[in-house]
This record gives sequence, structure tokens and C-alpha cells, in this order.
Amino acid sequence: MKEIKNWQYKNFIIHHFDEVKSTNDLAISFVKNRNIFANEIILANQQTNGRGRYDRHWISEAGNLYFSLVLDGKIANKNLGLNQISTLSLVANIALNLTIKTISQIQNIPSQNIALNIANKWPNDLLIENNKVAGILLENIIINNNCEFIILGIGVNIKNNPQNTSFPATNLQQLKIAIDAKSLLENFLDNFNNFFEIWQNFGFKNLRDLWLRDAYNLHKEIVVGDLESRVSGIFEDLDEFGNLILKTPQKTIKIFAGDVLNP
Repeated sequence: MKEIKNWQYKNFIIHHFDEVKSTNDLAISFVKNRNIFANEIILANQQTNGRGRYDRHWISEAGNLYFSLVLDGKIANKNLGLNQISTLSLVANIALNLTIKTISQIQNIPSQNIALNIANKWPNDLLIENNKVAGILLENIIINNNCEFIILGIGVNIKNNPQNTSFPATNLQQLKIAIDAKSLLENFLDNFNNFFEIWQNFGFKNLRDLWLRDAYNLHKEIVVGDLESRVSGIFEDLDEFGNLILKTPQKTIKIFAGDVLNP
């Protein structure tokens, strides 16, 4: 593990590495050892042991964007409470959606002037044309029941994507969206900064409609599962804490954790 360089982009400091095991793991280690602080980023060209939610292996070939952003959790904890922290992955999803949508519109993709179908898949994936193009992993450092730091890890398939996955995947190059990892990161940070400020002051409730506007399979039948079970029903809504509201034949239930599965 060797740092290539670091640079500052607005109020963010980026530490750029060629190869790391996991940007989130490295960010957590650095934070605990007081080597980096809020608004600092671990960026890597590739990961040898990248991971997603439930410790799923995240295939991390060179050419894509892999980074982890460290955020001050004390501000969020003071203003919002711990039950709002998990909604930050939804806020990041909104920012990433807007970033890629704006880039594709500037590049007039596709050439027929038909807008790409970019969707937010609950709770932490971004889809384009019903194929996964990005994932988000949110982790917290909590001390004495207070969230000290939030680690926001994001991977975006720019030039390649894994094959034979449980949910089909794609990449930006395949969709004829041309951008490099550095430019994509900086564009994302511009958008995320704005939404993060709203979230800190008001919580997810003021951003909920933005997420729902591009929600994958909203008002349609979906299957939601976790490591132990799965349930199907109509995706009705999200509440202000980012929980999925599912209407089953028997009753309407609130789902706190899980994934919307490939139909």
C-alpha cells in the first residue's frame, strides 16, 4: 500500500492510493489512529478485498472509482440522532444519481435524446437501465453511544463490471458515458456537499421525495430479503428514516434492513 499523492478539492482532502485492501477499512483504521479526520477521502485505483453490505465481496478491478469519505458524525448525532445516520446512504444515492444524470445529459447520451433510466435501488445501489452501476457502504464509528465519524464508501463501475452477479451489472463506458474517476469524484462531491448540508439541518425527510422520484420499482411488486428471510409485496413508500414500506397481502409492514432482490 503506497500513497500516490494527495490533493485538496474545495474543502475535501483526497489521499490517493494505487491499491488497497479496502478503502473503508483503511479509512476506519486511519480515523481510529487519528491519521485522517472529517472531510478527508481515501481514493484507490483498485481494491484487493473490497466489500459491500453484509461483508459481500466487491470485485474491484482497475479503471473504476473506489473511495471512502470521512464525515463528522458528531454534528449529525447532535442535530438528528442516531436513527437518522443510516439515511445518509440514501442522500449519497441522490447525489450520485444527479451526478451521472447531469454528465449523461451534457454528453447527450444516448444520441437519440432519450433519457437514460437511472434509478435508486433501496437501500444503497444505483441502477442504469435496470443494471447495477454503483453501490454504497455506510459504516459508523460510535463511542459511548455517540457517532464520532461516519465512513461513506462508494464504488462506481466506470470501465468494467463484475459478471454473473445476483443482480445484473453494467458500467458507464458500456453506456457510452465518458468520464474518469477523478472528475466523477469531484462532480459527486459538489452535489453531495449541497445535499449533506440539507440533511444535517433537517434530516432525510426534506430529501425523501427526491429519492422517491427515481425509486426502482416504486408502487410495483418487489421481493425484499436479508441473510435470513425474504418477503414480497408492493413497494409503497419510504418513511422519514429511510425504512421501506411494503404492502403484503396480509398487512403493510416496515422494513428496516435488507435488499430489493432481482425479480
